[in-house]
Amino acid sequence: MDANIRTSVDGAGLLLATIDMPGRAMNVFSWDLMDSLERLVGLAESSTAGVKGVVITSGKPAFVAGADLDMVVGFTERARTDTHTQLHDRCGRLGRLFLRLERCGKPFVAALNGLALGGGLELALACHARVAADDKGVQLGLPEIKLGLLPGAGGTQRLPRVVGMALGMKMLLGGDPLPARAALAARLVDEVVPPVQLLDAARRLAARLGPPRAPWDQPGWRFDTTPFDLSRADAAELIAKACGITAERLCHYPAYRAIVQCVTGGWDKPMAAASHWEMDVFVRLIQDPVASGMVRSLFINRQRLNKLRPAAPGAADARIAVLGERAATVEQVLEKGKIARVAAEQLGPTDIAVVTEGAPSTPGVRVAWLNGATRASARAVATAVLWLSEPTEHGRAAEIVASDDAGRDAALVLAQRLRATPLLSRELLLPTLAAAKADAEKQGFGNGDLLLAVALAAARAWASGGVEDLALADAAAVIAGVHPAYTGGPFNYLRESGEADVRARAAQAAARSPGLFAVPPRLPGPPPAAA
Repeated sequence: MDANIRTSVDGAGLLLATIDMPGRAMNVFSWDLMDSLERLVGLAESSTAGVKGVVITSGKPAFVAGADLDMVVGFTERARTDTHTQLHDRCGRLGRLFLRLERCGKPFVAALNGLALGGGLELALACHARVAADDKGVQLGLPEIKLGLLPGAGGTQRLPRVVGMALGMKMLLGGDPLPARAALAARLVDEVVPPVQLLDAARRLAARLGPPRAPWDQPGWRFDTTPFDLSRADAAELIAKACGITAERLCHYPAYRAIVQCVTGGWDKPMAAASHWEMDVFVRLIQDPVASGMVRSLFINRQRLNKLRPAAPGAADARIAVLGERAATVEQVLEKGKIARVAAEQLGPTDIAVVTEGAPSTPGVRVAWLNGATRASARAVATAVLWLSEPTEHGRAAEIVASDDAGRDAALVLAQRLRATPLLSRELLLPTLAAAKADAEKQGFGNGDLLLAVALAAARAWASGGVEDLALADAAAVIAGVHPAYTGGPFNYLRESGEADVRARAAQAAARSPGLFAVPPRLPGPPPAAA
């Protein structure tokens, strides 16, 4: 019996394959799951197994939600040293497996019971038909662009062929998923049924498909590229503009051009050649410092931050009250987040008192709301302080400085309920960077000097001992919007720029603003070998 995929065959020869990876909240593509899927395809191909068709679904609330963290880390690390051929072979395994599934001669139907993102949707697209549950948890998308990457297992080739060029490019360049009913209207799925009918509907569809061939493998099939002319030299610019991608983003984020390049270079090729081309482009992209920096900050290290949890049993059940002169302002933020509050009189010793200036004494663990307050006044009245960024395209960050475990736990609970990525610090960093950014903007510095000013503020904080983990600080800075994602964060920006360049540029800019461009005696060194 396979550890990741349970199988059973009914009397009609239809095999039900249920992906249910042990010890994980969600199914994600890993080397181990690829091994399991390869065995499943081999079983379907076998002439002795008696399999007439396959329904593939999930034993978890989500179908398959992207890629395994360890595998992605391996890709980014190997991209520094491996040749193009080595990376193509290693990173292209999943795409080759999907091609084999698509051409195995037996119908595969994806029964989508929840999230199908990244490789999960690419698996569904390689199947010959798709049925989705009529449930709000079903979301189908390819969000790789949000990490500075592209879908590398056939997604850039199959999605536009299935839903059409206009919507396909919008989904690829925007990264936003479709709910079940919208996916049906786009012909991304063939049926939407009540959740209790999902498997029966998928079995019926598999039974009537017969020997399958993908539409693009049919004689005479052509990919309609309307409304775009892919032969034009400025196709990337025109497609990006039509999808709402600004010229600035197209300039700074290489994944946009890479995705367009995948589509324009693969649309007139057979699927095997098109997938090979897609992987060629993928390999060049992951070798780009922008892509590797974004993967580290927005995926690898963001996951590390999001694993921070309160240590004390029951801490997550704490009630919250807001006190002090700016209570109404804080209440508005909590109300937008639909966070329940109670009156201060109802607080117990382990509950959370969010305090602003003038807050009276009250039971509970006191967490000072730093936004709009001075750091000295905040720390004087609480065992922890919390600074919350404005919402950005990447979410929002909450930086926490705590003087004891109770304060740490209380601030982490507050960050979780605000759906903010937490950063635990010795000294507050993010508001310092936000202030440097605002100062540089006010003085009229251009984008390059603005990035340098914020990065130097981070370097000075590090030099004073206020930053412990540079990788986590980078991730939080990107999420908070104080340094753009294409830099990988302020510390990564300094490393990529090189110390000689940083010092030369800082000396030039310091003629206008010495304090803003002060360089500490030492700059942060290279990152550890693994993120």
